[in-house]
Amino acid sequence: MPAESFGTIGPGGGARSTGTLAAMKAAVTTSYGPPEVVHVMDVPRPAPAPDELLVRVHAATVNRTDCGFRSAHPWFIRGFSGITKPKHTILGNEFAGVVEAVGADVNRFAIGDRVFGYDDTRFGGHAEYLAIGQDAAIATMPDSRDFEAMAPATEGSHYALAYIRAAGVDDHSEVLVYGATGAIGSAAVQIVKSLGAR
Repeated sequence: MPAESFGTIGPGGGARSTGTLAAMKAAVTTSYGPPEVVHVMDVPRPAPAPDELLVRVHAATVNRTDCGFRSAHPWFIRGFSGITKPKHTILGNEFAGVVEAVGADVNRFAIGDRVFGYDDTRFGGHAEYLAIGQDAAIATMPDSRDFEAMAPATEGSHYALAYIRAAGVDDHSEVLVYGATGAIGSAAVQIVKSLGAR
């Protein structure tokens, strides 16, 4: 897309700079409600900070966290998402893509790396590009996996691992996973098995 002039860059998706930046397509929501409040539009492409990567998103998910932040349901989620309107206008906390640019201080990733990750603090995956810190929940993809397989691999395993650590599961544990077919449960089964638990 051609470069366009933007005053300030809107919230969500990690953009923070001002000036002339290329535009990108993104699924944007500025009010709470059903899926119809989301609109695809042109927005400024984020510029990575010195410790950030710019990722061209190839695959993303719409998961329960995205739906909760879009609808503000249950109501208490507004404590995180914004009381009267969404503070994150571009949702999408799971993504997979290719590193398009790196900040001056980035040393863990390089342009062209295939990566996947999870960001439930800034979101941004429902856009063509997102900026994310190199020390955030992001990693290079195994060569044998494609973007569509890796994008949905993070949110469920993030929660499962947190619960497993809180429970102190180790190779002497016996664990019952209730609801083992959902995102969290199926990840929990695999993590518990990898720890050597029964």
